[in-house]
Amino acid sequence: MSIQARFFLVLAVCLSLAACGDKNKQQNTTESADTVEATAQDINAQEREKLRQGGELRLAIANVAENWNPLHIDGNHHDYSRIRGSLLPVFFHFDSQGVPVPNPDYVLSVEVVSDDPTVVRYQLNPKAVWGDGSPVDGDDMYAKWQACNGEKKEFNCTSTESFETIESITMGEEKTDVTITYKSAFPDWSQGFSIPGAIKAESISDLETFNTGWSELNNDWLSGPFKVDSYDATQKILTLVPNENWWGEPPLLDKISWRVIANDARAQAFANAEIDAFDIASDPDAFQRALRVDNAQVRKAGGPNFRHFTFNSKAGLLQNLSIRQAIVHALDRQAIAASDLAGIDWPVKPLNNHVFLQSQAGFVDTAELTGLDYDPDKARTLLDEQGWQVGEDGIREKDGEKLIVRFMQLATVKASENEALQAQSMLKEVGVQLDIVTIPVTQFSQTLTGHEFEIIAFSWIGTPYPFSGIKQIYGTDSESNFAQLSMPEVDSIADQLATETDIAKRIELANQADKIIWEQVHTLPLYQRPELIATREDLANYGAFGLSSKRWENIGFIK
Repeated sequence: MSIQARFFLVLAVCLSLAACGDKNKQQNTTESADTVEATAQDINAQEREKLRQGGELRLAIANVAENWNPLHIDGNHHDYSRIRGSLLPVFFHFDSQGVPVPNPDYVLSVEVVSDDPTVVRYQLNPKAVWGDGSPVDGDDMYAKWQACNGEKKEFNCTSTESFETIESITMGEEKTDVTITYKSAFPDWSQGFSIPGAIKAESISDLETFNTGWSELNNDWLSGPFKVDSYDATQKILTLVPNENWWGEPPLLDKISWRVIANDARAQAFANAEIDAFDIASDPDAFQRALRVDNAQVRKAGGPNFRHFTFNSKAGLLQNLSIRQAIVHALDRQAIAASDLAGIDWPVKPLNNHVFLQSQAGFVDTAELTGLDYDPDKARTLLDEQGWQVGEDGIREKDGEKLIVRFMQLATVKASENEALQAQSMLKEVGVQLDIVTIPVTQFSQTLTGHEFEIIAFSWIGTPYPFSGIKQIYGTDSESNFAQLSMPEVDSIADQLATETDIAKRIELANQADKIIWEQVHTLPLYQRPELIATREDLANYGAFGLSSKRWENIGFIK
């Protein structure tokens, strides 16, 4: 299971602004490499004239959203974002290095008028319209700012960072002439108005509509190359078709169908030619099965995505920092990664930084720096010092209470199931009983946002902005701080990062924050998650995107 983060780093990391791979070169990851470039891309890139007009692209999702609002915490799911990508305004595309490039379908020009404070002027495309025919303009950008600037606490925004830094949004004689003035320097200014760049004002302006009005996808509120055609609730298939009011390059596909299929059933569905592509994630069985399918490929990229454990700091015995630290010492992340990735051509190496991948210029080995890494003897010592004594059954006790922690396992998600068993075995060695509780994937969002867990594992799926993810995931007041852990020093550093323009200083600050996050055991990174996408051989401009963004109108099948 995965969540999409909005920090400009995306997923906790652009992971490194400067240390990315070749801009235009299509790459496959190398099996023997120790590290994988964060911007590798493998999508079978083809020019439109080489592709046929028509055809249906059939894809799989875990479930259909109960809240489609891209700004709402309940809508911040990777699957939902994938679907919305062809339905909402994309102001900036991202190239293979994660660099934002204005999308002329919506933005004719963008100019940084001032650096400190940052002032940005947009000239929007007057041809851009919503599904009801009304223009995409400054009113929609203004509404987005007002909804998530942090002043309206009842609006359950995924993140407020990009918007609380704004001083004003004004318009010229035409509402497509938009000027955004920030309170100070704000180097990640494109973050808040990228994908989606704008949300229809009426869909987010009042509390009730913002929080509960997006239970279905309303074409009047959408603007993109595709629109919603139908949803079959019985078969759980959402069908998209080309938007007849689209003003850009016409979509090549006649239809995109999103079908709810359990994670462990997708490889078979692909082999049966029921779907045209699926995300293998960290599933060795699915990887091997995909390799055996005729006329198919596995496309690979090393995006800014990682598996991790989140620790609920307000749940049960995990409220005690020493117990959280002892658990970190007890977990052999190298072994967990090797087990998760067995049979997959991917470097097996623990990820020792919350912000940067090992291949990036800013990377510091924070596990080594803090000494908080695999060391069962240290785990035992910490628990001894806390008064937890080993009982006759090997499980520690204190004042009549056993040292029991719960792990929420996601059914049908192979990585989650494997990690639960691995952690259970490792923790038993130091006297900690890990009870595994299985929940269906459909309850994942509720469990996470409702903090109904002690330890849970999932993947952060990143975007190109590493630094802003610190505030979103680890900030005290953030809705995405699922660990519910307050770290005032990290809050202060995040505020500094928001206005710091010197890249070296930003990297230094980010690693200062990471040291605190690691010591406080907010989350424990496991490993960089491979982006492995099984696809039909003739499917073009689709696959493993790394840090780049999809251009849905250009996806199609080779003639």
